[in-house]
Amino acid sequence: MRIAFFTDTYLPQVNGVTRTLERLRLFLEEQEWEAMVFAPEVPGKRPLSGRPPIPGQRKAGVFYPDRPLSRTGRCWSIPVPFYPQMRLGFPAPELFNTLQEFKPHLIHLVTEYSLGVAGLRWAKRLNVPAVSSFHTDIPGYLTYYGFPFLTPVAWNYLTWFHRQCQVTFYPCRGTGDALAARDIPRLVYWGRGIDPNLFNPKHRDENIKRRFGPGPLLLYVGRLAAEKEPEVAMAALARIRQQYPQAKLLMAGDGPLGANLRRQTPPGVVFLGLVQGEDLSRLYASCDLFLFPSTTETYGNVILEAMASGLPVVAPLSGGIAENLRPGYNGLECEPHSPAAMARAALTLLENRPLRLQMAAQARRHAESRTWTRALAPVIETYEQVLAERYPLCQAS
Repeated sequence: MRIAFFTDTYLPQVNGVTRTLERLRLFLEEQEWEAMVFAPEVPGKRPLSGRPPIPGQRKAGVFYPDRPLSRTGRCWSIPVPFYPQMRLGFPAPELFNTLQEFKPHLIHLVTEYSLGVAGLRWAKRLNVPAVSSFHTDIPGYLTYYGFPFLTPVAWNYLTWFHRQCQVTFYPCRGTGDALAARDIPRLVYWGRGIDPNLFNPKHRDENIKRRFGPGPLLLYVGRLAAEKEPEVAMAALARIRQQYPQAKLLMAGDGPLGANLRRQTPPGVVFLGLVQGEDLSRLYASCDLFLFPSTTETYGNVILEAMASGLPVVAPLSGGIAENLRPGYNGLECEPHSPAAMARAALTLLENRPLRLQMAAQARRHAESRTWTRALAPVIETYEQVLAERYPLCQAS
């Protein structure tokens, strides 16, 4: 079967949405599905396959060949004014022609913005079933960007969007409850998984410990953006250093707050920029605690990555973080938005090494149960159910 994904963020952009979508795409390939991803182009970045686009067709946004079963369609885009790392795509008619040539049996709307709306419109035009997934708490973000009064408008729009889809996937119980309260039909839970070999305590690298000197190494991985509240972790470090003067907070990631945070770097905070692949694996495994102050996560993939690497987590028990954080078992809960509360929880673990090591082992054990196969299998089953309803007399091909 052929499935087309419409998303406003995709590789080479790196975030939880792009990583999850790429995992799903690869899983579909293993099941011998054909997949095509429609996304904004990112100027200055190579296409996913590294191959040039077909001559004369770049502005049309036609597909780039990737793997035998996958292709990628790109459209012209501009940066979002208050969030330049994100792109707003402008789907041209030529992109619809590319979709027609692909002949999808199913369209999955990964995001609800310009590409998502184009996919929804074109699914109706082609009489192809559309499913959607809810990845980002946009209503929650609005408060952080100075637009809390737009929260009802955002929910009205999201409700309108997802009600037009045959299925909406949600990543955590809290999100599922919020969508159900708005009478969005056919909600299906889609959790996340972890690669236990990529994120593993065995990747601990003593060179990293030596590089940053003696003292506890605390870690934050994520966008440097207002909704993630990285400044809470930085302020917590200042309190921690009152008892552990050599403690360091390693900040892996970048975002719209990056330049401003670097200008006011307090003692002990080290900005590493974007860290990926094996370097990220070694970084996780070489630290002592994971601090994550965000309250807007719909899942929180980095929580699972940290746990798989043997790190106890200190975070507010909010949103998607509650899917994996078990206070007293694989980490400690702290009050939201509170550097003092985060520091107290971190100090509890730093001062009690046996407890920290016990939670580290239990964090790893918890993460090992969250496999990608377990997380993705229900998605494929849901696809098949939707297709069976639309094409009852057809066999997968």
